[in-house]
Amino acid sequence: MDARHSQESTQEKPPDPARHESRSVMRRRRRFWDRSVSIVISAGGLGVLFSVLLISFYLVYEVLPLLHRADLNELGSFTEAVPVPALLFEIDDVAGVALRIEASGRVSFHDLDDGRLLAEEALQSPSGAELTQIAEEAAGNGLFAAGFADGSVLVADWNPVALRLEFPLGSAALPLLDGAAVRSLALRAAPGSVGIAAAGIDGSVVLLERNVGIGPAGLAPAARTGSAGMRREWRFPGLFPEQLLLLQDARWMLLLDQSQELLLVDTRSAPGAEIVDSRTLTGVRLTDLRLLAGGMSLLAADAAGNIGQWLVVRDGDSAHLAQVRRFELFDRPVAVVAAQRNQRNFAALSDAGELVLVNASSAAEHLRRSGVSASAAALAPSGASLALQDGQGAITIWQIDNEFADFSLVALWAPTWHEGYPEPKLIWQSSSADDAFEPKYSLVPLTFGTLKASLYAMLFAAPLALCAAVFTGHFLAAGLRRRIKPLIELMETLPTVVIGFVAGLWLAPLVDANLAAIALAMLLLPGGIVVASLAMAGLPERFGVAPAHGWQGLALAPVLLLSGWLAWLFAPLLEAWLLGGSLRDWLEFRWGLDYTSRNALIVGMAMGFAVVPVIYSIADDAVFTVPRRLSLGALALGTSRWQAFARLVLPVAAPGMISALMIGFGRALGETMIVLMATGNTPLIDWSVFTGMRTLAANLAIEIPESEPGSTHYRILFLAALLLLLLTFVLNSAAELVRQRMRKKYRMI
Repeated sequence: MDARHSQESTQEKPPDPARHESRSVMRRRRRFWDRSVSIVISAGGLGVLFSVLLISFYLVYEVLPLLHRADLNELGSFTEAVPVPALLFEIDDVAGVALRIEASGRVSFHDLDDGRLLAEEALQSPSGAELTQIAEEAAGNGLFAAGFADGSVLVADWNPVALRLEFPLGSAALPLLDGAAVRSLALRAAPGSVGIAAAGIDGSVVLLERNVGIGPAGLAPAARTGSAGMRREWRFPGLFPEQLLLLQDARWMLLLDQSQELLLVDTRSAPGAEIVDSRTLTGVRLTDLRLLAGGMSLLAADAAGNIGQWLVVRDGDSAHLAQVRRFELFDRPVAVVAAQRNQRNFAALSDAGELVLVNASSAAEHLRRSGVSASAAALAPSGASLALQDGQGAITIWQIDNEFADFSLVALWAPTWHEGYPEPKLIWQSSSADDAFEPKYSLVPLTFGTLKASLYAMLFAAPLALCAAVFTGHFLAAGLRRRIKPLIELMETLPTVVIGFVAGLWLAPLVDANLAAIALAMLLLPGGIVVASLAMAGLPERFGVAPAHGWQGLALAPVLLLSGWLAWLFAPLLEAWLLGGSLRDWLEFRWGLDYTSRNALIVGMAMGFAVVPVIYSIADDAVFTVPRRLSLGALALGTSRWQAFARLVLPVAAPGMISALMIGFGRALGETMIVLMATGNTPLIDWSVFTGMRTLAANLAIEIPESEPGSTHYRILFLAALLLLLLTFVLNSAAELVRQRMRKKYRMI
């Protein structure tokens, strides 16, 4: 019976259809969810890649117009009834009006579209004297001065809407030369004053300065009742000025004499005007002298086809002339130079009919066109139109497509000599309250500030994060590691705006008030840890007492607190004894180091605090995931834990640790809010830990809301964003390449 039972039990049971169906359904459901999750994860990854590519393409889309070259298109032409040369030729493309003032005093307003005469009047002195000279004001407000044969001068501007001349200082002529004809004339309007200089045929020079109000559109209406002003007269023996130019606030006057020598005159030198510098601008004949917008740069065109740009460089209370650029434009003489009133752009024409558009700030040539001849030229204030008149009276209106004239790739990275500076420098300054401001778009200070902030943050974060990762991943007890690691990683959840707020309002004043204590703590903390560690290492042999394995770090906590307390206690005494005062004053007077409250030290501490969790988490995983059999086998062979770590664990974990450092550096590069709130945001090139900086990311946060969409400034900010994206991409890619290469190298261990 037992044999029969055994035989029956060994027979296979018939399959259960319901159970088989249930397993089949579970397998299909599992495959469905596996595929669904795989599709969702893949879609998410592709979405991230697509978003990054889309952002990159958009940045490139915004930057590409900066590389667009200028274009010139003819809008129309008309011919004057009588081809008479003009003393003053100006256009306003907003109102669509052209102004011509002839030597006879005839003032005519023309429509830019068809050339028809809109209005005309006469410009003459109250005594009926003949018009001899007209001088434009270079600050961009449209003012000009008219000099007459009786030595009188009228200051006027033209209203393109009302089609008439206006006289802000009154219609009564100003007597400057006491009956002598005006040979050369200069006008300079500054906030609060206006200066008029005139030279007579006898060589005498008169400067009249009046205190007036300057409004957005020129002289304010209140200037009509301005004071009589201050009149000064000089005579330079042997000099007969052919052209006068006034710079800045009329203190500096340029005088071109009959021998083609340019003299720089200090009009406020005591007891009289003093010639402080003289230069022979060129060995060939000068053909034109013009001031650029703002009235600080001189353009000197010559018969060799070159144009030199000259600046007045201050030397304390004195000054000298310096040629900052030389534009070699033509093989033929320069015939005409027209400067734009609102920007540092100018148009130059040769006597062979060649036209060039140049931006003086960036030293960039934007357009060259042949077959264009003119005896007079006028650039619209907006720079979008150019009017040319030839010798036969034909006036041609050209449309200029040169929206980003003040951009140059070279000026972004090379030192540039700007107005008001003694030498070429790398400067970022995109705006100013001064109407004569020259934008400065060098990305070097911003890139330098980004690298400086990131390096100081890494100097603070890298040692702490790596040492913590080595300690928790290799030496710390497993139970304690499970509690400490999440706490450190939790630091990453703190908003950076909160960290920046605390750093700017609490940490910066704290460091400022306790600078010596912090410096002393940097010496005592490492020293105290080393001494305490050596003492603990000797305790087991003498007393038989030692902290449990993996818990030695907690025994150092009192040492850290004691070292900090000692630094805070003895720092004031050491300052008074060794330095004779405060550490801050000693650094400033002994070593010439400037100290600002929000500096690189504050940024390094605050941003390092934000970067520590990123580096620590990756490095700790790299150390902890090294197989335990390697270190345990080494310990079994008699090595110490440090030897096992240095010879076995570190080479295997090195790819992950290096990757953690590079990813942390990339994280620091893109940080915005901490740098924005914890530094002075001044674009400096200075490695000092006691000075601030401005980073690319902080600059974007500051200036993007204020920039005009589509402007040069706006698109250069997008270029800065693209540069920041490329920097982080290169660093993260390099981190991954290093990790993969080192992982391949040590995979057999």
